[in-house]
Amino acid sequence: MNLMALNPVVAATLIMRGQVAKKVAATERFQTQVATLAAQLKRSPEEVMAEAMVGLAEIVTVQSPAFAAAFDYGLGPLHTRAWTVDADAAALANLKQLNEQNALVYLPTHRSYADPFILSRLLRDHGMKRNHILGGNNLGFWPLGTIVRRSGGILIRRSFQKDEIYKLVVREYLAWLASQRLNLEWYMEGGRSRTGKLRPPKYGLLSYLVSAIQSGGADDMLLVPVSTTYDQMHEVGVMAAEEAGAPKAQENLLWLAGYARTQQRRIGKAYVRFGEPLSLREALERADHEGGGKWTVAKIAFEVFQRINECTPVTAPALVTFALLGVHERALTLSEVHDQVQPLLDYAQARQLPGCGLETLREPEGVEDILHALVRAGVVSGHEGGTATVYKIEHGQHSVAAFYRNSAIHWFVNRAILELALLDDTHDDLAGPLERAWAAAFALRDLLKFEFFFSDKATFREEQKAESRIIDPKFRQRAATAKDRREILLKLPVLIAHRVLAPFIEAYFIVADRLAAQPVDAKIDKKALTEECLRVGRQYVLQQRLGNPECVSREVFGNALSLAANRDLLTPGAPDLAQRRQAFADELAAAVQGVADIEELDRMRRSAKAKAAR
Repeated sequence: MNLMALNPVVAATLIMRGQVAKKVAATERFQTQVATLAAQLKRSPEEVMAEAMVGLAEIVTVQSPAFAAAFDYGLGPLHTRAWTVDADAAALANLKQLNEQNALVYLPTHRSYADPFILSRLLRDHGMKRNHILGGNNLGFWPLGTIVRRSGGILIRRSFQKDEIYKLVVREYLAWLASQRLNLEWYMEGGRSRTGKLRPPKYGLLSYLVSAIQSGGADDMLLVPVSTTYDQMHEVGVMAAEEAGAPKAQENLLWLAGYARTQQRRIGKAYVRFGEPLSLREALERADHEGGGKWTVAKIAFEVFQRINECTPVTAPALVTFALLGVHERALTLSEVHDQVQPLLDYAQARQLPGCGLETLREPEGVEDILHALVRAGVVSGHEGGTATVYKIEHGQHSVAAFYRNSAIHWFVNRAILELALLDDTHDDLAGPLERAWAAAFALRDLLKFEFFFSDKATFREEQKAESRIIDPKFRQRAATAKDRREILLKLPVLIAHRVLAPFIEAYFIVADRLAAQPVDAKIDKKALTEECLRVGRQYVLQQRLGNPECVSREVFGNALSLAANRDLLTPGAPDLAQRRQAFADELAAAVQGVADIEELDRMRRSAKAKAAR
């Protein structure tokens, strides 16, 4: 093929990418790895090298100024024009200074296709180095793939666990980039979150980077946690439908044109925040000292995700949807929504949580602005013509509203657990009331450990104590009996366990319920079981056996199956399997009832307040 017969810019980048591939393959490290793998596969080094070169040709990237401009000024606005970007300028200035001495690895949350374009724009506007962005080759179609691969994007196959040669290629190319002290970026969740909160991390790429440092192939790199939170997203409705069972649309040129059209209407702000950078070498040394072993990569990923959560702000739409989702199908007046939001604001203030735009919610007009924005988006419906306008979640939009609520839900999980623990009476064998409450809290922590990123046990205990002091400064003296604890809850300005945990506990119950119905001697087909959970979950919601439509969630079902696997409930023929599966279902049924009890207490609390106001 005559390369110069192509567009000269495209031809030049093809040549440049080929040169990079040859440079990587020529390193002693790469050739040694190829020879070692060839011996393991019982193939000739020449065969393995030839296949590796094909893989390298797929993934190597260059940063052509022309294509970088196409990425920034062509594709960028198509993806990002719906939002005004609100970023932490001081954190960016600090990262710019750190980048003078250290290579940076940006590890952002993944909520939207716009995420990398927003971060790229921020770095460019602040005079910072361009990242090499790793993503899936599902975005490799023309013209997106052509531009991305020539502007620093590395598009890799979505799955290659069984392809040892391709695995080597990705690992060694990543090590080579690290050795060149180039900045990297990838999304550890492995895909866009369908629920609005962090997904469990994928460890593969991080493990390759760890391997590069441990083997001396790269110096230290700073891991940079990045949180991107949106007031609203045009694509969230489609993602929610996929989460409930709809097929995912294939990414192609027609899809890109449609996506660009949806981004034309402005829908608020995108908030970009940066967590405390983490030295990868120091983290590895600390893990070696503590005897981290095979869990080292998992612990590092966990630390990054905790730092992401710590810098993620609470937004105004998150609190308003939080309030509306807590009353199921009941419509609320503006005054009622405002009243529901105020104690949430007080709680955020008491804990000094990071927030964006929360001060406007102190006034009814600020709450009304958010409600009107959600009405325009079709997430909330407003009924006018009566004595007052009333608002409720639009039919079929509960998962969309939950997406916005869940962006901040991690800040409220510990409080929700404490509320449930205070009502729990299954630990009466323990000596004192506080010991029973802490035991119940730890049981819930264990139940939800694949859903949320909890602190270690000692820290979690202190966090629960801090939550108890927010509930009542004299909690220890006043929580002596079950009746006392119930009275403490009734006197609170708001109860949140049913607003925070109900959808997740109900989703876990669906999985436990269907798992208990499976033959104990049959292998569990996770995909088939998930489809069954989707069907039965919708049935249970329609029957009002479960109260939260957003509990029908592929993503949450997957986390529940991870918990089941952790408890050895998926292996056919395991000892006492039928009894243990039923015990799991019973545990979740009790948790569902516990959440319902909190909801009933909240209803009683509101009723008493309304009666006192008359």
